[in-house]
Amino acid sequence: MFSYDQVQQLNRLEIEIYKYIVGHPVEVSTMTIRQLADHSHVSATTILRFLKHMGYDGYAEFKFTLKEQLRQDATQPLARTVIPMRTFFDHMSLPDVTAKLHQVAELLQQARMVILTGAGTSAGLATYGSHLFANFGLYSLMLTDTGQPHPVQP
Repeated sequence: MFSYDQVQQLNRLEIEIYKYIVGHPVEVSTMTIRQLADHSHVSATTILRFLKHMGYDGYAEFKFTLKEQLRQDATQPLARTVIPMRTFFDHMSLPDVTAKLHQVAELLQQARMVILTGAGTSAGLATYGSHLFANFGLYSLMLTDTGQPHPVQP
């Protein structure tokens, strides 16, 4: 319904609209434009500009597309997760992305050590990456507790 490239170009207000629509698609499918504007804390004009930016001619066309998408998701529940993954992998096969991945691989081959840092969810990724690199014979360190306590001033 919304492509990755379109979402990347949204401004702050449009992101709020996008987040509300993605988070409440069933409710939005029955809302008027004024109700959507109230719930996403923007004006109806901002909603129309957002829809134009996303390639829709108006609110009626958007609601029709949203209802069709919801109907398809009900009959094909995996499509909701498979299509975004397919889009991601299609973007990853672009020549410039592939070239950058080759550059990273070359740098890793030449590296004597890799340090991965992370906090919160990223700490798990740093841990996983460190173990993965170690399995490939690359010396790797993980820093997952990066917070330093501040000294108390008297």
